[in-house]
Amino acid sequence: MERVLLLGCTGSIGLQTIDLVYEAEKDFHIVYVTLFSNIDILEKELHKLPYLEKVGIQNPLKAQEFADKHPELQVILTTDDVNVVLAGDENYSKAVNAITGAAGFSVSMKVLEMDKDLCLANKESLVIGGQLIKEQLKKSGRLFPIDSEHVALAKLFKNANRDEIKRVIITASGGSLRDTPVEEYKNVTLEKVLKHPTWNMGVRITVDSATMVNKGFEFIEACYLYDWPIENISPLINDESRIHSALEFKDNSYLFEVGPSDMKVPISYALNETRRVEANYKSVDFDKKCSLNFRKFDYDKYPLFNLVLETFKRGGTAMAFLNAVDEEAIKYFAEKKLTYTEMIEFIKFMVKEELVTFDKVDKGTILLTDQMARKLVHAELD
Repeated sequence: MERVLLLGCTGSIGLQTIDLVYEAEKDFHIVYVTLFSNIDILEKELHKLPYLEKVGIQNPLKAQEFADKHPELQVILTTDDVNVVLAGDENYSKAVNAITGAAGFSVSMKVLEMDKDLCLANKESLVIGGQLIKEQLKKSGRLFPIDSEHVALAKLFKNANRDEIKRVIITASGGSLRDTPVEEYKNVTLEKVLKHPTWNMGVRITVDSATMVNKGFEFIEACYLYDWPIENISPLINDESRIHSALEFKDNSYLFEVGPSDMKVPISYALNETRRVEANYKSVDFDKKCSLNFRKFDYDKYPLFNLVLETFKRGGTAMAFLNAVDEEAIKYFAEKKLTYTEMIEFIKFMVKEELVTFDKVDKGTILLTDQMARKLVHAELD
């Protein structure tokens, strides 16, 4: 029986992981969970967590409130990062990192340092610290991605000779604004941006899907996960989000990974160490009328996509700076203190004009760059 630490249990991936394990994955027991403060959501999930032993809640007041209500559980009461605290526990074998943002990097490193399996949904771990993650993997731990695109690539690479591949293709939905002309961007509302055509996700990832920052992040992840040059990866929009990635070969043939828009599929693939396991997933019924529609990627429509790739190529801790600026700018947009176009222009300005980066990449310089970027954002906008 595998003992699982679920980091970020009240987010979209966290909740789907709880459902999957409760309904189908009987070989896994979720024994530790973490969250920031939303104890009301956790309360509703407790009946699905019969093996729960420890709970880490970052907000001290919410942690004490939950501890008073549940004396049967060990609630971590600390001002330290509860994610890192529980990741440092010996008594689990797998961790699902479903935390959003740069906060996920330190805990990913801790899981690997503990020589545990890391099932990774936190993009930022590789985006800002991919070099360190790869170095750590040579010493201890294993990594299994949860992103649907990277799980698709894992399956495709299993069935391909790398020497025969012409290019890697990572697909995208196009985000909530894919049918909105660029000239109308200045009028789009927060509500429109958050209405994704396929997936039900959190604010940060949904906004990043609209700007295609998340697709740039996925290119970077693919470089680290599969040792593939970023110059040889292409984006392609698939309206239905049923083609998750593809390979084009030297003979101009293609290999596609086609499947339902259901994150439980990649979660299960990661938990089961790249084995396919039957469960109650959504399905694609080709016996009924079913189309797969493609669009050419419009680089002018998504200017932040190229900004991500250009910043990545600068090396050092540049991506830690961009990620922090993006995180903070989205918060201002979510609070309606910036419009959508103002947010995009602000991110471009900060990365092009105010970039702070250190050539030496270690945990300290990554975290310092992150902190400096956030301070600069607040200095500009507060």
